[in-house]
Amino acid sequence: MPPKKLRNLQTENKIHFALGVLTAAIGTLPLLSVFGVLPSRPPAPSDAPAWLGGAIGLTFFLGGVAVIVRSFSSADDSSGDLPATAPRAVRRAYEVLMMLIPILLAVMLSWVAFGPGERQFVISGGSGGAAAAMSSSGGHQIIGRVAFGFGAVLGWFIAGYTVLILLRRWFPRR
Repeated sequence: MPPKKLRNLQTENKIHFALGVLTAAIGTLPLLSVFGVLPSRPPAPSDAPAWLGGAIGLTFFLGGVAVIVRSFSSADDSSGDLPATAPRAVRRAYEVLMMLIPILLAVMLSWVAFGPGERQFVISGGSGGAAAAMSSSGGHQIIGRVAFGFGAVLGWFIAGYTVLILLRRWFPRR
């Protein structure tokens, strides 16, 4: 028999809980690999740095934990906030999670756009039988880096805005 708290969850929240556990588990795999708990192949010179795998895993893990917290607090999908009835410590922890996720995404996009080394991008166009894929040689690296650079700038804007909103919520003007 499930624990009492889990039995009290609505069906929709049980689905969210299960998806949160799955997402957190998916994020745990690269984290365990980065920390050497799970075996992985030796890094090749063209590989991304190990911390990038850790950032990817941590992003998924934190996203899964945030969904789990939302499922237990009976949050609705219309806003990103927990209900006012949620304990203050839980709301603060949730807000920190929600602040870290866009920061991690912006860090990852920044590394792809501005980090050292060569990048491989594939650009495709058309549809159906007329689809064509172009390899990542020459100008495609520039196009890819510019696209990821735009995403990085946007990501840092979103991360900064998220931090600003939370700081205003935590330290209101009087």
